[in-house]
Amino acid sequence: MNNEITWNPAFNIGVDIVDKAHQRLFSIVRRMLKLIRENEIDQWTCIEGLKYFKNYTANHFTEEEAYMRSIGYVGYDMHKRLHDNMKDITLPALEEKMKASNYSMESVEQFLGICISWLTGHIMIEDRAITGKVHSKWDYSQVEEYNEILGKSLVDVMYKFFGLNSRMFSDHYGGEKFGKTINFCLLYGACDNKFIRVIVSLEERLIISSVQSLLVTEQPHLDTASLTATQELMPQLLHAIGIQLKIEDGLYHLQKNSMVSDDFVAKIFATRNPKYSLLIDTDAGYLALCIDEVRKKA
Repeated sequence: MNNEITWNPAFNIGVDIVDKAHQRLFSIVRRMLKLIRENEIDQWTCIEGLKYFKNYTANHFTEEEAYMRSIGYVGYDMHKRLHDNMKDITLPALEEKMKASNYSMESVEQFLGICISWLTGHIMIEDRAITGKVHSKWDYSQVEEYNEILGKSLVDVMYKFFGLNSRMFSDHYGGEKFGKTINFCLLYGACDNKFIRVIVSLEERLIISSVQSLLVTEQPHLDTASLTATQELMPQLLHAIGIQLKIEDGLYHLQKNSMVSDDFVAKIFATRNPKYSLLIDTDAGYLALCIDEVRKKA
């Protein structure tokens, strides 16, 4: 992990109370990274650092949301969802993971890495959108009830298919890196040139674990057979989690099922985020599920 985290003036949105809070959040993360680099971090430091980061983040979100309301920001509802997702879902999940590992170096580095990634992306896009410097990448028409059902179904299916306990890590996943992944793209099409594109990204270790559980094998690494088996399993997994609620009516049919590169996935997130984008943490690794409607074949 890069231990040199510096404040970039491009992060400033032009609102003093917001910019100062962002700088403080970065300084908290930078301080913890410095302790890791100097091998001076211990369990007590992790607990206190996490507590301070959580409290400061919650206070900052409250102030930022008050500012958005004061100017009548049109994207307020979605922006607050992003805050709530980080505060109520992602941070508690990271805290639980650190506790379960007795604050291992790996779990602390993962916590800091995700915080850095989230803060950078959120500030550069969503916060700068408040003052009109850029446009938000989220679809405001997202239906939260469907989002919640989709997430619960995904967690349930990972247990039924693979015996893996899982929990929601983010219900507004923005494309942040979470490990070495293999990505699958499934495209469902209709005669009116409308398509549903589903991207499933799995950590390599999750694929290995899943194939081992299904085939009762001890294969310790990825091979062509494992990847092919996982690819063929994708339509069944999507069917099981209910994504085919819109497909089973006969209007949509699977037209493409392929593995795609990290660059392909990054380009999808570069301009706008998929309408539904979830990240779950399983016993064996992370899985991201991203669903969007597209007008032409990808």
